[in-house]
Amino acid sequence: MSTEADARIVVDRLLRESNWAIEDKSQVSTEEMASDGFADYVLKDSRSRPLAIIETKRFSKDPYGAKSQAKNYAEGLGIPFIILSNGEQHYFWDLKAGDARPILGMPTRLDLERRANLQIHQIGSLQESLANIPIPDSVTFEGDKILVRPYQKDCMARVDASLISGRRRMLLEMATGTGKTLTIAMILKRWFEAAACSRVLFLTDRIELAKQAKDAFDDYLNQFTTNILYGGKKSLEGQIVIGTLDTIASQLGPEGFGHAYFDVVITDECHRSIYNTHRATLGHFDAIHIGLTATPNAGELQWINEDEKQLVKNTYLFYDCWDMVKKQGKPTFSYSLQDGIKEGFLASYEIYQAESKLTFEGAIWNENEIEFSDWGRVAESEDRLTLIIQEFFEVEESRQQDHPRKTIVFSVGEKQAIILERLFNKLLPDDVCIRIANQIGKSPSEVRSNFAQKITSYSNNNNPKPLIDAFKYDPLPIIAVSVDMLDTGFNHKEVENLIMLRPTNSAIKYSQMRGRGTRLCPKIGKKTFLIYDFVDNTSNFNDPGVNYTAPKVKGKPKSFPGTGPDDGPDVGVGTGTTKPVVRKGFLYIDSGSLEDEIRSRTTIRVGPAGLVMDRTDYRNSWNQTINELSSSSSAIKRIIANEPIEDEEWQLLRSKLASPDMYFNENTLKEAFEQPQGSLSDFIKAALGMFTFPSREERVTKAFSVWLAEHSNSVNHDQARLLQLLQNVIISSIRDREKLQIESSLFQKPPFTLVGGLTRVQTMFGGKEELDTILEELNSLIEAA
Repeated sequence: MSTEADARIVVDRLLRESNWAIEDKSQVSTEEMASDGFADYVLKDSRSRPLAIIETKRFSKDPYGAKSQAKNYAEGLGIPFIILSNGEQHYFWDLKAGDARPILGMPTRLDLERRANLQIHQIGSLQESLANIPIPDSVTFEGDKILVRPYQKDCMARVDASLISGRRRMLLEMATGTGKTLTIAMILKRWFEAAACSRVLFLTDRIELAKQAKDAFDDYLNQFTTNILYGGKKSLEGQIVIGTLDTIASQLGPEGFGHAYFDVVITDECHRSIYNTHRATLGHFDAIHIGLTATPNAGELQWINEDEKQLVKNTYLFYDCWDMVKKQGKPTFSYSLQDGIKEGFLASYEIYQAESKLTFEGAIWNENEIEFSDWGRVAESEDRLTLIIQEFFEVEESRQQDHPRKTIVFSVGEKQAIILERLFNKLLPDDVCIRIANQIGKSPSEVRSNFAQKITSYSNNNNPKPLIDAFKYDPLPIIAVSVDMLDTGFNHKEVENLIMLRPTNSAIKYSQMRGRGTRLCPKIGKKTFLIYDFVDNTSNFNDPGVNYTAPKVKGKPKSFPGTGPDDGPDVGVGTGTTKPVVRKGFLYIDSGSLEDEIRSRTTIRVGPAGLVMDRTDYRNSWNQTINELSSSSSAIKRIIANEPIEDEEWQLLRSKLASPDMYFNENTLKEAFEQPQGSLSDFIKAALGMFTFPSREERVTKAFSVWLAEHSNSVNHDQARLLQLLQNVIISSIRDREKLQIESSLFQKPPFTLVGGLTRVQTMFGGKEELDTILEELNSLIEAA
């Protein structure tokens, strides 16, 4: 059976590892007499004054249960800190700052002494000390005096309240463009001045983000030394240490950063850090942990893939803000993109969605299938990209052209990016080229050659920074074609267009890409930006169930050596022939070889001002609004109770929902939820969980069943089998945003071509007119389902 002596052997080792000389009684004394017993250990400062007691218990006992006993000892000896340990589990208790909390190891003498000195320098309690430092109304940042925004003040007040209440972990969700870094800098300045902390660690996952943070801290927190840790030995200078997760992880342990070295640990884009070894890195530090993220809230993420849902949940769990009952996160502070738009601090946005046939239906090239996800990765068609680029120019030229609009193109891979750069420069219309030249004071030839620029990790001999700076500060390029380079951590207020050619099922990735356009720019009068979505990200980013295996289009050439991964910058370019160009397994289909066309165009507009939102934001906002109104609206209360509603109550609810601050009406709800037969009452019941709309698959199945029942006497066996095949094809090719419509052209594609195609089907049903009538009836039934 283990004894307390066994636990003390482990505690002795842990103290030595934290550089305590346990044989030196001026540092560590044992069995020190207290008011009503003996303290197992007393840890002392450099002047041999007591700092902390350690109360040990045998392995089998939870040391947390010794709180009362240890507190009596500490108060009797006038000691501020308590450590509870059974050799395996350890708790640190600051008697002035909340409850005992788990720690992974012993603090060093210097760190304990520094924390004790912090309390001495506070004016009264922590609450009183913070109250003596007002939340600022304005600050000087980057040479300008700027007003502190209301939500930033709210954020500072909330983290102060959390700190005063003894909370050690906080999560701040702030949309891109709302000033997360400046907000955290304002928080730190007040905490430094209130003696709430003296050492801070700021963690990023990329060195570029670390440099951006240092620039901001050097500006606003210039009276506090900030250093970036690049590697090697730990930096013993500076009150703020900035480093990447990998670098800091390599600096832990006896010769590196101790458990109590930092008072505050801030993790930028924390959703990328709460997993595997990085979670262990964060857990090493006994500190106030603050997570910063611009990702969507839990409600917006409810439809994403399961791995990402778990990642977000883990983030909330780490920062102690996961509501087990409601199964959602409750961050310390949240300020969403839509909050920023409504309050005028972020640019609103419009979405232009266009789908080309090749993009969504793929192609067959000499029996080799090119799928939706293959474009840009293992194959590319110049006709496809040409169509997309010309569609972009067509829409752009319909807009006001008082200045060129900086644009980011999110590309799949290096090879596709090279092709895009060439085609954007080549396809730039002559009159547009001349107009831009006049607007920016450059020659037309300069505009033609530098209108678009690929900015990837391979660019400029693997040194893309000069190209990034040129895009940010120079008139040219206008368009930056990026591959995982500008989708996060890149801030440029003048970006007014985002072109999405890279499909993603990650809501986090989508949110990061969308965030590149959210900043306002008074310099150019920017209040809005436009997303050109050619891969259905804006409506599909949170829908992992999309089926991309629609019927394919046959290509012309008869030979295809094969495909391979995108393995670097080498790429085939156009040759003016109709033969495929292959470089290192990448298939390049030259111009004129495989025709493409736009099969659908759509936007979503809501509200009196025509604000465009993606469907997920709109749907989640509706569900949240109805649930919030359920306790105050008499009409909704009657719906819940299944009671009749008075006309006056119903009109009052309609008016409230359609008001400018809510912008909900029946027509927009039908479009956003894609339920053309839904009523306002149906949508309210669905938000309350009292009603479920039929799925698109169910609507199709019902329509075919009703039609067959109505024509059971006139449909023969072969016709019934073909209709069953048609139903299966429609269901298997349904896309979330695609209009449910059956057209006769479908019979000109596989699998119907295998049974004779359109001609055979028309003959089977008695001719063209008869088939068209049947399809019209089926479409009407689907619409009504």
